[in-house]
Amino acid sequence: MLRDMKEKRFEIDSKKIELDFLQQQFLVECKRFAAQTIEGKVRQAISSNPEKAISLGKEGLSPIKKKVTTLMENISGRVDDIINPDDFWLHSKDSLALKDFPADLYLNTGKEGPQILSIPIRKIFSPIGELLLEHGLDTKKNWEEQEKIVLYRHPLEWSKEMIRIMDQYHERFIELSKLIGEYEFLAVENTGNDALELWDSI
Repeated sequence: MLRDMKEKRFEIDSKKIELDFLQQQFLVECKRFAAQTIEGKVRQAISSNPEKAISLGKEGLSPIKKKVTTLMENISGRVDDIINPDDFWLHSKDSLALKDFPADLYLNTGKEGPQILSIPIRKIFSPIGELLLEHGLDTKKNWEEQEKIVLYRHPLEWSKEMIRIMDQYHERFIELSKLIGEYEFLAVENTGNDALELWDSI
């Protein structure tokens, strides 16, 4: 029985390593997606508000562009700060309780990915929303404030690569959840056997 539990624990640890790798792949792709989206949103705002952009002129647009450039240069750290915490990646938990690994948590529910990451991804773009609203280059039709954070109001369509990686992560997470369940069953069974051994020894 203990041998079975050790083997199952090895399988769990191996599955977590696979999930670690997919998490890192997702972060790399998310950084690429964030940089492209920031540039796209800014250019769209400028072209959609030509009168405002022209009235700001070079003098008004230069500091905006400088802030956008700074944000783009620091996007890797921003994505890590927002998306990388363990709260969003439950495979990193030390727990071996099945209740901590809900199998459907990472199911892609649309082009915006699973719910657990939908809002955090949108938070990446908060500084751009604030900047565009502050300078009248966008409106609250596109941005909303939630808990003092400016978020893009519409669904953000993830890149195909982000969806592909998350699909793989979801599949492996289901496999992990199943392994945890099997481990939990073996642990209960082992405890029952220990109790019987104690009873029989009296």
